[in-house]
Amino acid sequence: MFSSLRSRLLASFAAIVLITLLAAGLALYARMGSYRSDLDESTLRQVASPIYYNLALFVPAGDGQGGQLAGRRLRAELLEYLRVQNEAGISVMLIDAEGRVIRESTTDERLLDLRFDVPAASTRGPDFAELPVQRYSVDGGGDLNYVIVPTTRLVRAAQGNIYAIVVALPENSRREVFRELAGRLLFAGGIALVAATVVGVALIASLYRPLGKVTAGVRAVAAGRFGERVPVEGPREIRELARDVNTMADSVQDSQRMLREFLANVSHELRTPLTSIRGFSQAMLDGTLESPDERARAARVIDVESRRVLHLVGELLDLSRIESGQQKMETARVSVAELLAHVRDVFALRADEAGIAFHVAGEAGDAFVRADFDRIEQVLGNLLDNAFRHTPSGGRIDAGARAAAGGFVELYVADNGPGIAPEDLPHVFDRFYRSQLGEPEMPGTGLGLAISREIVRAHGGAIRVASREGGGTEFAFTLPADAGDAAAPERGASTSGRRAGDAPAG
Repeated sequence: MFSSLRSRLLASFAAIVLITLLAAGLALYARMGSYRSDLDESTLRQVASPIYYNLALFVPAGDGQGGQLAGRRLRAELLEYLRVQNEAGISVMLIDAEGRVIRESTTDERLLDLRFDVPAASTRGPDFAELPVQRYSVDGGGDLNYVIVPTTRLVRAAQGNIYAIVVALPENSRREVFRELAGRLLFAGGIALVAATVVGVALIASLYRPLGKVTAGVRAVAAGRFGERVPVEGPREIRELARDVNTMADSVQDSQRMLREFLANVSHELRTPLTSIRGFSQAMLDGTLESPDERARAARVIDVESRRVLHLVGELLDLSRIESGQQKMETARVSVAELLAHVRDVFALRADEAGIAFHVAGEAGDAFVRADFDRIEQVLGNLLDNAFRHTPSGGRIDAGARAAAGGFVELYVADNGPGIAPEDLPHVFDRFYRSQLGEPEMPGTGLGLAISREIVRAHGGAIRVASREGGGTEFAFTLPADAGDAAAPERGASTSGRRAGDAPAG
């Protein structure tokens, strides 16, 4: 029933409105009794005040016939006023000296049997704001809330047996009060519910419309339509979600493009050696190669090309394992000076043969890093191999280390070769990337820099490149420094699996 987000939002909003109205009704019910009591007390005092002053201020003067007529007229007017109040539901009674209700002051026969305690005559008018409200339990059920106002001696003398004024109202329970107001409350609640529902539907529509577009965008990506983008609109959270979906679509689109390029590059890299292997092996099988020299040459070509294929497959597997986290780094405390000395020894002969000045130095040469010696040697080997391949005879290559911020040590390889074009810089770490300045016949699979980047990332560092076309190139990467005990065991060239004479392949 509530499987969709829209139905759940509508149900949630309706539940919130109903719960709010219910809570408001309960709070009103809890406060209704005291509110009605306060209202009744105020009504009792307001009704008692004019009756008292009507008796007190209009006492006829003298005992003559005129005074008696005026007194009877005043009494008749007062009784008429009392009758009107009684018809309005307010019981107003005049009390005699014995506390009984004077018959002519009320038309309610049930009140004639009531008896009140008559207070002493007052010398001055009462304070109606502080007039106490009392309760009278009537025989047969029901309670009365009342105020009693004693008359003055002058009024008692002039009006005969009027010794007090009692103004009473039946006490209503909260349930009775709420029952009286239930219809109005239900009507008001229904209006509020309808209005809130209309507003809620509008708000939910404003939320669901952009969310539906985000859902459509996700479905488009899932269906392979990577070019579609979600409009960035709606509330802030929906806009952020739309941006994230668009970023995801860009990433998936780039990944698909890279996958296609990767497959094309792998196919291209494998086609040439496999074609050579197949051609020479077929020639050997057909007997086309008759002389021993021709067969030996064919065998050498098959051996070289098969090694090339195995090397490419090995690098692909290596890159895949590092990216997926399956290849664990055997980190230890590594001396930067020993690491640099090792790569210097490895590439010294190549530098002499190529006529390139190769210098190894560094401000942080006495530092230690936390790293896998073999893997970092592989990174430096890849960077130096690229530098030697792109630096002409008579050029210069520098390698070294320096302190970096945040507790890192930065190692670098710089050359004064032709540099990298600005449009190629963002792609130097892509798989199978080869700079346009490099010659097509240069060896290498184009995976060395991609593998180097993943190795550095696995160590918690970062790798970067800075180059200017015609002005040389510098590759640099950071490794976390190890400031541990100098006596701690170190991992160096003596324990590495790579022999000093083996040059890394790039």
